[in-house]
Amino acid sequence: MSIDLITPPDRFVSLHSHSTFSTFDGLGYPSDHIDFVLSESQGMDAWALTDHGNGNGLAHARSHAVKMQKAGKKFRQIYGVEFYFVPSLDQWTNDYAAHKQAIKDAKTAAAAERKSKEKIIIDADDESGGLVIEDEDESKKIDILKDEWKRRYHLVVTARNRKGLNNLFTLVKKSYKDGFYRYPRIDFKMLKEHGEGLHVNTACLGGIFSNRILRGVAHDKSRDEIQKDLLNLTDRFTDAVGIENFKLELQFNKLNKQHVVNDYLIEHHKLTGIPLISTADSHYPSNDKWQARELYKKLGWLGKKDNLTLPAFEDLKCELYPKNAQQMWDEFLEGYKEHDFYKGNEQLVKESIERTHDIVWNDFEDTWIDVSAKLPTISIPNKTPFKHLSDLVKNALISEGLHTNKEYVDRAKYELSDIKYLGHEAYFITMYEIFKKAETKTLFGPARGSGGGSLVNYLLGITQLDPIPYNLLWSRFLGRHRVSWPDIDTDAGDRDELINAAKELYGDDAVIPVSNFNTLKLKSLVKDIAKFYDIPFDEVNKVTGPLQDQVMQKAMDKNQEKSVFVLKHEDCMKYSPEYNEFMTTYPEVAEHVDTLFMQNRSCFTKDTHILTDRGYMDIEELNPVSDGIVYIDNEGNQKVNHDYELHYMGKKEVFEIETECGKKIKLTPDHEVMTQDGYKKVCELSESDILIKF
Repeated sequence: MSIDLITPPDRFVSLHSHSTFSTFDGLGYPSDHIDFVLSESQGMDAWALTDHGNGNGLAHARSHAVKMQKAGKKFRQIYGVEFYFVPSLDQWTNDYAAHKQAIKDAKTAAAAERKSKEKIIIDADDESGGLVIEDEDESKKIDILKDEWKRRYHLVVTARNRKGLNNLFTLVKKSYKDGFYRYPRIDFKMLKEHGEGLHVNTACLGGIFSNRILRGVAHDKSRDEIQKDLLNLTDRFTDAVGIENFKLELQFNKLNKQHVVNDYLIEHHKLTGIPLISTADSHYPSNDKWQARELYKKLGWLGKKDNLTLPAFEDLKCELYPKNAQQMWDEFLEGYKEHDFYKGNEQLVKESIERTHDIVWNDFEDTWIDVSAKLPTISIPNKTPFKHLSDLVKNALISEGLHTNKEYVDRAKYELSDIKYLGHEAYFITMYEIFKKAETKTLFGPARGSGGGSLVNYLLGITQLDPIPYNLLWSRFLGRHRVSWPDIDTDAGDRDELINAAKELYGDDAVIPVSNFNTLKLKSLVKDIAKFYDIPFDEVNKVTGPLQDQVMQKAMDKNQEKSVFVLKHEDCMKYSPEYNEFMTTYPEVAEHVDTLFMQNRSCFTKDTHILTDRGYMDIEELNPVSDGIVYIDNEGNQKVNHDYELHYMGKKEVFEIETECGKKIKLTPDHEVMTQDGYKKVCELSESDILIKF
């Protein structure tokens, strides 16, 4: 059938999309993407979020989707993840062991050749975890016949229903717990074990189907041989999730490799009957944000890769925004002009575009993430949880000899009354059980933050500071005016003992670390972007240095605390003449700052050992792209330094930091830093050490 006789598709849903939670690869928060999808220009009614290896953005998407539905808009949110995938983690373990043995053998051979004074370089592999940044260049290489163990493929998995959503979260958890090597990974075994309710499509050029096609072509395999390889994969995927839940994914762009993949996938559809779908694989929220996304990708590798240059903005091979049906068809037509294999397959392509909408509205269900707090079940014979908590407090008053003191008794009753009204008794019992179990193995600090104002906390042994003599207020911590959950912070001699106590009480699966997202703040963002435009650091620093003092007092709300104030581009333009002049001189910097401000910069689990602007972190996890280091300047003021570089010096226990003034410092576990108690070695630091000086 002639392409001119085919009516363009009239419906489409993208089942492959990325937000800023695909750190340094996707741009824009889920709400930005949803707003664009629902805009008059796009006219769409559903959208899937499938960030790389994590579900961190799914709750954000849920929140905005609920908001849109309450506003009367027809919209269905689909929850997914683009997983990192290997066929078999067990096989990978064997391959990796062989690789490590090969390195060991090479080192032995190198030692034997030292007499010749020939320098032999061994490519040591990086086994560290930390921030996961998608490297498209690495992930889409064709020739991986050698060192297959290095590979991780992309695989798009979405939840069709509530069971699928639970399985999606389980796969994310297992990918980090059981499959992590540089990236969190799943395999066929995991997918089959937790495949119910899931929908799988073959992903982009980084997918295993694309890899097998391009690798086969590169090594002169016949079409039949390549299709045989694909059939083996298809059998394994359909065995894992069911034949009705597996799709072959077409994409349309200006990459020749993509059209080679499309050719083979269309042929594979004809051979197997596995349906085709088309996706936009979007990475930014609207078609005018592509330059900002290219720069955002580069920012992710500052301090990690050498010789980074400004992106070639004129060389756009892929338009990766949330397209509608007509835009998908138009992009297909661009490739149709140049690739003959599409002739005769026009109707198949149209159906692949429309099929995405049919899948979402016929095969998927409205599925909502349950964001309610989950606490262990408190089951005491013949007692309600509140009665159990009241008895614990009463017994503590008696044991402390305070049961005859009216002030303490009245305060305890008052706090318990609020706890009962708010329904938080299970929370306090849970905290009591954890601290009680851990108290024989570690020491606790007196109190931290507003939780020190609770007499109940003190009587339960959660805090060690009696709030009554110091007139500490319960109302700053909790009360009927505060509807949010309580948050008890504390210092512990060994935080792992608290974690282990929780795991022993409630099980491994019930205890997880909390991830903190660091975002692109204004001052460091301006400095980073300026580097790509070769703007002298002194010029940039002269403008950004005084911004906080210049702008904060004028821009801050009267009732706002200084500690939560965030510098914003528009405020600086209004209240800082120097900043305004700088941005007028360099409008390209201003444009990117406005778009990239507050995008995700990194995600790490909170740890101890060295003080940064995000808390204490283990020195091995320190990330120069994201973590500011706390120090004391010559005037005794606490400051945070973001402009430094971290260099691995050949072994993990040695580091070198370059500060913004150009000073370089090597850090080892024996390196001494200044704390409030004097100098301490890095390896001796604890969370009670609040200041660090270089």
